[in-house]
Amino acid sequence: MSRSLEHRRPPVVLQSPVIPDRRRDSRKPLQTRSTVVVLDGPDANTTHDVLTRDMSFSGVSFQLKLPLNVGWRVRLDVPGPGNSLTRRTAEVVRSRPLSNGKFEMAVQFRSA
Repeated sequence: MSRSLEHRRPPVVLQSPVIPDRRRDSRKPLQTRSTVVVLDGPDANTTHDVLTRDMSFSGVSFQLKLPLNVGWRVRLDVPGPGNSLTRRTAEVVRSRPLSNGKFEMAVQFRSA
C-alpha cells in the first residue's frame, strides 16, 4: 500500500522545554589566584589559596581541598591591578565533590 506524496503528513517536531537560567547575573570565565578565609565551622580562620573558575556580579566558583557546608561564610580576597585587593564576604550556596578529590564551591557575595 503506497501513498503518494500529497497524502503524507509533515513530520512532528517536538521542542524541548526551555529551562530558565536561575542565576541573577551572567557568569564570565575568570581564572585568577585568590585567597579564601573560612569564617564558619570547625575550619574557621583557615586560609586557602584557590584559583577562581568563573565570576559574576553576585558570586564566584572555585575548587577547594576540603568541603564547606552550604550556608557557611567565607571571605574572598581577589588581587586587582597594581597592588589593589578586592575583599568580599560570601556565603556557600553549593558544595559538591569532584572526581579529582577536590570540592567545587559556589559562593554568593553578601554585604559585610
